[in-house]
Amino acid sequence: MSKIFCYVSSLCALALCGTSCGNTPRDLSFSPLSIPSTSVASTTTTVADELVESVISTGSASTDSVVSDFTNIFMLRAQCGRMPETCPVSQMTAAGSELAAELATTMRERVAGNLRTRAGAGKLRVRIESVEIIDTSHAVVHTCVFDSVVLFDSGQVDSAADDIVFDDSVISVRTRWNVQRENGTWKWRDARGYQRKVGGDLCGFSR
Repeated sequence: MSKIFCYVSSLCALALCGTSCGNTPRDLSFSPLSIPSTSVASTTTTVADELVESVISTGSASTDSVVSDFTNIFMLRAQCGRMPETCPVSQMTAAGSELAAELATTMRERVAGNLRTRAGAGKLRVRIESVEIIDTSHAVVHTCVFDSVVLFDSGQVDSAADDIVFDDSVISVRTRWNVQRENGTWKWRDARGYQRKVGGDLCGFSR
């Protein structure tokens, strides 16, 4: 549970977070991801140190809805790193899902351990590489994520004076996300990482 990227145990294990995650690796096996053509339209959303971009074809209302909601959830997840006590887990994850339970546990552990991220300390870069619409309530999103966000042991929430670096590792991971439409919003249900690079950027972000 050591970084902002360790929002689920399977990804935490994949990122080689070690004993701080409290999980053992799972069998991760997925087909190679088809990278979209460079001629496809690109959209980008940025907030502070976070960036979420989509490089998939636009025009489908269902696909656009998935991309928009997925982007919003990732931005919320980044803010949860800074204020875990107010993390809106129910807005981000499908009720009763694997990710709902794991994200709630992660936030409780962050609060108990005074573990927080901080603006200006590291970058989170997310690329949505493909979206598969399964039916009106289910879809699959493939992403590539680069994460250099620093996690601090913060004694004082409103001051960085006594912050101690808890984890400043760098990881990039390709991930398959199952998302579910709930009350008109696409939310995370579960996620599995299938390719990772520790200490570098396999996604090719330039900044």
